[in-house]
Amino acid sequence: MVALKRYNESYFEALNSYHLDDIQSEFTRDVSYCLNERKDLEDPKKTVVAILLDEFPVGFFVLDTGDDKFRYTNNRASILIRSLSLNPEYQGKGIGKEAMNIVSEFVRTNIEGVNEMVLAVNFKNENAYWVYRKADFKDDGIIVEGRKGPQHVLTKELS
Repeated sequence: MVALKRYNESYFEALNSYHLDDIQSEFTRDVSYCLNERKDLEDPKKTVVAILLDEFPVGFFVLDTGDDKFRYTNNRASILIRSLSLNPEYQGKGIGKEAMNIVSEFVRTNIEGVNEMVLAVNFKNENAYWVYRKADFKDDGIIVEGRKGPQHVLTKELS
């Protein structure tokens, strides 16, 4: 069973033990970067979320209510999903899609005042794009330039 939980230190070893291939590494950050260099755990506007499969951490992402979201939306009540990473051993099994299907409930339960989720996915990262689309993220055709080229902006309203 796939579940989402706030990150805690007991997840670090499992989340830091896998490595993405060169292509995937172009589009996302690893947990060490998010925690140690970007210091996401110390930022009150960010929530680091672990993706668990049967209680074992297999991936993570960051929810960000800070101003970076305004690059993708004008909605003050939105939240940015960033740095999603899934252990390659568990990719292609529907875990990422399920995590994105249940993220709405996680946000509603854990973060007040949010009515929309937003994210950007690189044009070259087709697999990730389709994971989000299958989880009902909407592509309105908005494109932004990212650090590695053009990105689709995807949104999902919270009801």
